[in-house]
Amino acid sequence: MEHYERLGKIGEGTSGIVYKARDRRTGETVAIKRLRAGAGNGEGDAFEKTFRREVRCLEACRGHPCIVELRAAHRDPAGAFLVMEYAGQSLPEVMRARAERALPEPDARRVMRRLLEGAAAMHARGLLHRDLKPDNVLLDGRGGVKICDLGLSRAAAAAPGAPHTPGLATLWYRAPEMILGSGDYDAGVDTWALGCIMAELLAGAPLFPGRSEMDQLNRVFDTVGMQDIASWPGFARLPRAGSPLCRRARPPSRLRELFPALSAAGFDVLAGLLACRPDRRLTAADALRYPWFADAAAVPEVLPDQPRASRCAGFAAGVAGAGEAIVA
Repeated sequence: MEHYERLGKIGEGTSGIVYKARDRRTGETVAIKRLRAGAGNGEGDAFEKTFRREVRCLEACRGHPCIVELRAAHRDPAGAFLVMEYAGQSLPEVMRARAERALPEPDARRVMRRLLEGAAAMHARGLLHRDLKPDNVLLDGRGGVKICDLGLSRAAAAAPGAPHTPGLATLWYRAPEMILGSGDYDAGVDTWALGCIMAELLAGAPLFPGRSEMDQLNRVFDTVGMQDIASWPGFARLPRAGSPLCRRARPPSRLRELFPALSAAGFDVLAGLLACRPDRRLTAADALRYPWFADAAAVPEVLPDQPRASRCAGFAAGVAGAGEAIVA
């Protein structure tokens, strides 16, 4: 790590600290994440496994323009370090700097297009992010949008008898099936989070700011209804399906009345991402095929765009078999 000069701290979370730094050899500005033992990273062998899993996930996504790129990884007695490209400010930082927090629909659409492209790429590689939220979205000021912090990412396919860990993802962006205790969730947990982010871009504030898991679930059901999830064949098997919250009468979805100015095409995407029943929720790849994105490139934008040539160059040459190797 002597090759890097720290320039300041970018952020800190339960898993570690992220610094802005300069590569002394090239002059490039980078971001360095130092993982901490304990907290959510485990100790000893568990810590080593957590470190290697995040490295493999980043390697699997190398070359995709909507996912932050790994530059180097280092493990020594002082800790574990991930050196990544510096991709700009987080989405909350950018929105706080704006006079009007809510984005115009064309700008929200451009950000969502990039996020869905990044998520679709991860899912195509057999990976789940599991912690998509505004803090894990970076904007470079030139129109580039990148997903970062793959610390909770893992392979979508669990080993036989090894269910996914429930209760991950930041509460306000956690899919209802996760709150209800599902251990066999899929990429729908990421697209639910993207629906929450889309709503936040358009409204300028979180859609479901719950204070606890049950309060979060109550807010979700009161907003989008629960007829969808109650008719899901897997609902009765969920550990919390018998909760009084799930038996309470709910009105139909009121999502449309919360976003009256959103175009019909945009609302189709929002409602599809926030479908309560996971098997009816839009996938990232399907959402990108919706008419809302058809003319996105032709709309003038406030958030500058990056050149789209060679957007996915190098991604097809990602690490083969990465999905099978990244499990937890």
